Amino acid sequence: MSADKYSFCESVTATSISPWHIRQLTDKGRKLGGGADTAALCGRIVHWDRQVSINEFILANSTCKKCREEYGKFI
Repeated sequence: MSADKYSFCESVTATSISPWHIRQLTDKGRKLGGGADTAALCGRIVHWDRQVSINEFILANSTCKKCREEYGKFI
């Protein structure tokens, strides 16, 4: 699957140092203002998407380890 089917996302309890998560998008696309309609790949409930395309730098440095591992299975 292509990267445009996934989005970086955050939970409602995210802080400035919390890792970002990754979720698979539905046909409704990104939910930048809240209302994410799928859980993160690690299983965590998330609430909104980030307006940043998935890229290697953030994957390597700022992403939940479990989400990164799961995402690697799909690309």
